[in-house]
This record gives sequence, structure tokens and C-alpha cells, in this order.
Amino acid sequence: MALQYQTRQFEVMLCSDNEPDSMYLEVTEIVEEKSRIVLEIRYFESDGSITFTAFEKDLPFELIEHFGLSARESLTPVAETVE
Repeated sequence: MALQYQTRQFEVMLCSDNEPDSMYLEVTEIVEEKSRIVLEIRYFESDGSITFTAFEKDLPFELIEHFGLSARESLTPVAETVE
């Protein structure tokens, strides 16, 4: 998913990792056709914890807000109801 805040371009990717058993959203910033990771939110299946890591300073608040909400929806499991 591509995002733009002011003149800055970002991309969000949903990823998974076996060691540790986790899923994560990764945000990269595109600058002059090069990309670098700026944010990561990771959900650990072993204990249900979520961590947030910022690799850059001075990121747009709107990006962090959007990213946090997206992570909550994309990473945490949805409980199945049995009727």
C-alpha cells in the first residue's frame, strides 16, 4: 500500500517471520527511487504482545497514527465465535 504525507512517499508491507513466530507491518520511505525502513510494528503469536520500532526521527504524526490503526486491524487475530 502506498501512502503520501506532504511531499514524502511511503509504502506499507505485511510480512511474517518464523523465528520468532510473528507477523509485522513494515513502512519504508521512498526517496529518489531508494527505500529505507522507517517503522515496524510486530505482533508475537507466542504471547500476543505488540512492539513498535521507529528507525527514523521526525516522521509525520499522521503516518504513525495510520500505521498504528492498520497494525491493530491487520496483525491481531480475530476471535472466532462458535454458536
